[in-house]
Amino acid sequence: LSSYSTEASFNCSLTGMIPNQEHNIVVNDSTGTIYEMNAVSSVEDILPEPGGTSGVLFAIGSIILSLIALLSYGAWKDKRKTSSRGAHFYIAPALMALAVLTFYPVFYGFYLSVTDASQTRLGDESFIGLANFIDVFTAEGFLKVTIFTLIWTLSNVIAHIAIGLFLAILLNDHRLRGRVGYRTIMLLPWAIPSYISVLIWRGIFQPDGLLNDLLGTDLNLLADPTGAQIVVILVNIWLGVPFMMMSLSGALQSIPKDMYEAAEVDGVSNWDQFRHLTMPNLKSALIPLSLLGFIWTFNMFNVIYLMTDGGPNLTYGPGSTDILITYVYDVAFIDGQYGLAAAWSVVIFAMLVLFSWRYMKQTNATEAVS
Repeated sequence: LSSYSTEASFNCSLTGMIPNQEHNIVVNDSTGTIYEMNAVSSVEDILPEPGGTSGVLFAIGSIILSLIALLSYGAWKDKRKTSSRGAHFYIAPALMALAVLTFYPVFYGFYLSVTDASQTRLGDESFIGLANFIDVFTAEGFLKVTIFTLIWTLSNVIAHIAIGLFLAILLNDHRLRGRVGYRTIMLLPWAIPSYISVLIWRGIFQPDGLLNDLLGTDLNLLADPTGAQIVVILVNIWLGVPFMMMSLSGALQSIPKDMYEAAEVDGVSNWDQFRHLTMPNLKSALIPLSLLGFIWTFNMFNVIYLMTDGGPNLTYGPGSTDILITYVYDVAFIDGQYGLAAAWSVVIFAMLVLFSWRYMKQTNATEAVS
């Protein structure tokens, strides 16, 4: 080398390099850079031989198909359903597609969650037990991202139902003229593809966007942690209200009008009509809508990803607007830790199952008392 009186050789081992890609290699000492070169990597695979995961995948697929076959056979042998035996042949393709496209990925995700699968160890991963789950619950950002996920979900669902119900009642009033036109306008946020709407809103909130032009300010809300959180929640509320409004409008129209006419004759106030007529008759629609709204919002990926990409990131780990599902994406496809990301996904799945079970149990208990 030029800075040394005699030639020197370096021998080192590098891991994690992508094969057949040009890399810039720099050698430094206490005086600075002493050697620099560009070279195309020729990576030697020194990982252990693949562990034959095809057997595991085959076992998962066999279990799923066996369960479907057993359930189908049981239904076929049920004498009470002899008249519907032919239907099993028609639903078999749908069951097979469901098994391949839904059940199989879910079971494979459970399998990956107990392995060290990563970008460089996919196919020859090793079983590591519950280590990934320990990493999930002890991660520095676990509490932070979980709390914001709950804030994000609850604030959106409450706003969707409250605003949607208000608009549905308003547009269901027969005294209001032009109801069809108003409904059409209200549906526009839902009719436009969400990614287009989100990108438009992102442009509005940019430092040189429409909002600052109108206000004459230089706000950069998407770069402020609290401001970005408020913005993404408001945008998702704007996107979700039309669906809730239309769903509740259909439920309102199914309530017999003579009930309201009788209440008006008896001098019942509008507030009492809402409490004792509207809400009890809407319960059958509100329960599934609120449950589905919670699940959809909990897993809402595109709004966060397109608006802020989970940022702003002030520290290592989840960004200020990351929710669980967007952070899982970063763990899997930015960090390349597939096993850890699968463990996060299992935790999310468990949270939603637990909430759904508890919500339905509480709802059924309330209905039984009433």
